[in-house]
Amino acid sequence: MVQQPVWYNSSPVVTTMQDLTTVRFKNPDKNPVVFWIKQQIYKWVNKKVAKKSSHIITISNFVKNDLIKFTGVNPEKITVTLESADELPKGNEPVDELIGKKFIMYIGRPTPHKNLRRLIDAFALLQKKHPDLTLALAGKKDSNYARHETYVNEHGIKNVVFTGFISDEQLRWMYENTTVYCFPSLSEGFGLPGLEAMLHGAPVAPSTATCLPETHGDAAHYFLIPFSVEDIAKSIDDILSDDKLRNETH
Repeated sequence: MVQQPVWYNSSPVVTTMQDLTTVRFKNPDKNPVVFWIKQQIYKWVNKKVAKKSSHIITISNFVKNDLIKFTGVNPEKITVTLESADELPKGNEPVDELIGKKFIMYIGRPTPHKNLRRLIDAFALLQKKHPDLTLALAGKKDSNYARHETYVNEHGIKNVVFTGFISDEQLRWMYENTTVYCFPSLSEGFGLPGLEAMLHGAPVAPSTATCLPETHGDAAHYFLIPFSVEDIAKSIDDILSDDKLRNETH
């Protein structure tokens, strides 16, 4: 979200713009009318700021090109500065519900563009072949996570753990012990959690949506169609079933 005084023009401004995800997706956690109004303001602010900025920094080439299409700004005034993952603090803080379990994981917000409902459905398919598998969804619980939890319970999907908020030490433990980190997003500006997972030795199965092939390169095992539950399940199963591939995807 761009935050700066839009009418301030007294001196040159350099703006960092992370992504345009809010332009495309709604948040069911918010009042739909209020969110629609805020979304229109968000669109206007992004266009206004992009045009008045002397220079713009984006975090991937995907965001740069997306911004050019959305705002019409001159490509020459945009610089791409890629992000990187930092090593998480060392510690011995396992997540109690996952000790001794074979699990795949996701960490982050549960908003619609994160595509968690399809990941849950893909996990239900995987259980037919891997009945001992657990799906761990980590992140602070809110009403969006509550909807996913209700869905899991209503459909009788077993072995799904909603961890709630976890510490950096617990996150490192999860990365180091997961069998697959799955990143099913429909839209990302960079995709930092996937690189974090790789840094800590986790095999990564991301979608091919938006920036992820750019930022994850050849070090991940992609599913081509993020809208396909079967495709998500197959990509994860490939890693679970192939030791050589699992060692290559981190």
